[in-house]
Amino acid sequence: MQKIDLKLLITALKSIGFTVLATLVLATLHWTGAFPVEAGSWRFLLMLVGFFIVHWIVRVALVTYQSDKAEATRKSKAVMWGAAAAATLLLFMLIFVLLYVISPNDFFVVDPLNFFVGFAIIAGIIVLAHIIDYIVRITIRTVKYGDQIPDYKEGQKIANGDFGGQAAAAEKPEDAPVFFPDLLEMDAHYEETPYTEPEEIEGLTLTRLVEGFNRYLECNDMFYPMEAIRSFLAGLACSHFLILEGLSGTGKTSLPKYFAEYTRSNVCFTSVQASWKDRSDILGYYNDFAKKFVETPFLRGLYRANYETKTISMMVLDEMNLSRVEYYFADFLSILELDARQWNIPLMAVSTSGNLPAKLPDCTIHIPHNTWFIGTANKDDSTFTITDKVYDRAVVIDFSERKEVVHVQRKEPRIRLNKDQLVSMFERVLAEHPMEQRDYKKFSDLSSFMYDTFDVNFGNRIMNQVQVFVPIYVACGGTAYKALDLMFARKVLRKIEGRFEENLKQNLGKLEEYVKKEFTEKEFSATLSTIAKMKRKLA
Repeated sequence: MQKIDLKLLITALKSIGFTVLATLVLATLHWTGAFPVEAGSWRFLLMLVGFFIVHWIVRVALVTYQSDKAEATRKSKAVMWGAAAAATLLLFMLIFVLLYVISPNDFFVVDPLNFFVGFAIIAGIIVLAHIIDYIVRITIRTVKYGDQIPDYKEGQKIANGDFGGQAAAAEKPEDAPVFFPDLLEMDAHYEETPYTEPEEIEGLTLTRLVEGFNRYLECNDMFYPMEAIRSFLAGLACSHFLILEGLSGTGKTSLPKYFAEYTRSNVCFTSVQASWKDRSDILGYYNDFAKKFVETPFLRGLYRANYETKTISMMVLDEMNLSRVEYYFADFLSILELDARQWNIPLMAVSTSGNLPAKLPDCTIHIPHNTWFIGTANKDDSTFTITDKVYDRAVVIDFSERKEVVHVQRKEPRIRLNKDQLVSMFERVLAEHPMEQRDYKKFSDLSSFMYDTFDVNFGNRIMNQVQVFVPIYVACGGTAYKALDLMFARKVLRKIEGRFEENLKQNLGKLEEYVKKEFTEKEFSATLSTIAKMKRKLA
């Protein structure tokens, strides 16, 4: 059921009422002989009045039908005005033709002075009525609210959608605009039912967390290689942005889903659409007709994370490469490089008289440190290639293998994991068991060989991720060389994917020989497997 825009309806009724009143005044002047209006003048004046009234009726009907639709765009205001004008213009022309057919001889006979004086009387009364109405409203509101009411210019800015970038007033009048109804409802929920922080779990370690999560997955008939589960936990330590990439049906979306279930974390799933172009597609936008912000589930998930700060919050972007990630996710890619205190994204300019949510200062959404963004990506012809800019900022987990299914009868109890406890475990491992210098040199030498052979280089971001990923992966029960293998295959080796220069196959053979010389085939299986796939493509 469509909702009527009450503000627009009231404006329309006032405008129509003032127009009818002005027409009645002119008719009174005519009947009393104070200002006789000729028949030709009446004909055109009534046509203009009818045009104006029908225009408002059509506009209200169109806005009522369209205002609450999620697909309404920012251009809807111009579209509505145009549609209403076109409809009333068509009616005007029909009446014009009808009157001409009825009375073709004297239809165009009109005294210009008499017509324009009559028009001036109607227009003047309408303007005077609007002025009186404004003075009455301002007087009533001033008496009711005192100094809380903004002046006329500020009110006009708000009505036009120009919010001026000023902070919202501490206290708002009861009839102030409500731009974020869902977020305000969330405020009321947490005010009535305060958030309870998860307690720390005694004796929990990263190894126990991985083993317990794996058992929980198996109890739900989900089977992953242990390196995928370890990589997922190590990825959470490295970056707040993870990409789960691989074949369709390998459980990319299920992994964060079941992790959220097992740890009683919050998870928000958003299906990326091929038409997404900017952040408004993921965060929402201000609808000028509905006079409110179109809130998305993604925005509500981020807002919830600002309340439940000790609970892990995962924002899952399903099939994120159906559109170009660097378009709609650009703001997130940029701010996640900054200090966590600067993880803020403005939604719209702030209103001085709107009722704003408590956790949305200056109409800016804050990304709390308990939030991780997890994208799933398929590799096929229906998706876009993910660029190096995106890959470099994310931890990539490859889902190209399936684990053998083993039916399990036992049940694994869930836990309630505190975000601070998880981060504390990460920090403790990095402080007490940092990456060994020997392992760092091994990776650095391999990267240098890659540069000399393929002219592929990368910045400090990847090296910083390696120094976090390796110790956490080891703490999760893995080995350092396997961690180096996964990072090299996913972060460095993929930089030559799609290249087909003449000596590429020969250089891949050289890299393969170097890897086998420095590591065992089991230790660097992911790298050797990737090299083999590249060589087959070049065959």
